[in-house]
Amino acid sequence: MTALAVLLTVLGSAANNIGKVLQKEATKDLPQLSLSKAVMRRYAGSRLWRIGLLADVGGALCLLAALSMAPVSLIQPVSGCGMAILAVFSHFYLREELQANERAGVVVAMAGTVGVGLTAELFEDSLPATLASLGLLCGYGGVFALL
Repeated sequence: MTALAVLLTVLGSAANNIGKVLQKEATKDLPQLSLSKAVMRRYAGSRLWRIGLLADVGGALCLLAALSMAPVSLIQPVSGCGMAILAVFSHFYLREELQANERAGVVVAMAGTVGVGLTAELFEDSLPATLASLGLLCGYGGVFALL
């Protein structure tokens, strides 16, 4: 069950972040948001904005489902990998260049997500989980020291 919660968290966080980017991109061709019916129709009529809205809301629903399966102490750290996925998405979709340290950050964030997921699944509520977590923390601290 924990593995499914981690997977839902990764998917939900990624969808949530990517949805916001898609909505922002759509606003380049839309008027400033207001509550007038004409403006609301333009937003509702924008395919890209609707896709972004669905991704954003769908991501939030995935995160809620994950929270019903695992503790927030697991879900919150794993949800941080959504930013790493967003960086990769921005590189390919928005054509933004990632610097070397940003690429390293993406790799470390993804490795951290895998590490949290593995230690939560393998050593649920035990001393080895604490030791494994400390080992991961020391390892990541060493990586950051090298950057």
